Amino acid sequence: YKEEQANELEALQSIYPDEYEEISADPGEFTILVVPDEQDGDDTYAMKLHVKYTETYPDTLPEFSIDMEEGELDEEDFDTIMKKVTEAAEEAIGMGMVFSMASIAKDTLSEIIVNNKERREREAEEKAQRELEEEEKRKEGTRVTVELFTRWKTAFDSEMAEKERIEKGLKKEDPKMLKPTGRQLFERDHSLAKSDATFMEEGDVDVDIALFERELVISDDEDDNENDVLRNIRSSD
Repeated sequence: YKEEQANELEALQSIYPDEYEEISADPGEFTILVVPDEQDGDDTYAMKLHVKYTETYPDTLPEFSIDMEEGELDEEDFDTIMKKVTEAAEEAIGMGMVFSMASIAKDTLSEIIVNNKERREREAEEKAQRELEEEEKRKEGTRVTVELFTRWKTAFDSEMAEKERIEKGLKKEDPKMLKPTGRQLFERDHSLAKSDATFMEEGDVDVDIALFERELVISDDEDDNENDVLRNIRSSD
């Protein structure tokens, strides 16, 4: 076991010259910095695979853990990495497995970063599309269908019929509700005629209301005289 462990440590130091960091030579304990090929814009990710050999390694799994050095992952994504690294170690029982563990950790982290980035971009596009559709709906207004028009026409006709029924009922029950004519207004209130004088412009003829009153009196007298003549003619017949 010691010989196999020593051979793997030598190989790991050659593969990861900058990423490998020794903690203890016996038993072998070390960390490997895992930096994914994919990054998410300005957000960078990195993690350390911490490994400690057991006495019977590689026939048994080493003690290991993963710690985030840069960036943050939600619990679900972190658990996914741990699960895949454990599966890779179990599949390699009996031979050096740390390289496989580090490679799987790197690939899984890269995949998670890409998936999260694509998901955010997709959500942003869907949100923009929804906002655009809502704006188009506001501009278009409510589409008029045959059903909507029929419903509106029925309500409108019913409202107009009710209004007409009420107006006819008021006129029938109370003749005073009838709209008076202009002559009736004039006869009721001579001040209406006088008020028109306030709207007269320069050059207009000033009308003396008293003339109309005298003319009405004369007309009434003439009517009386004509009635007297008619009565005399009939009596002579």
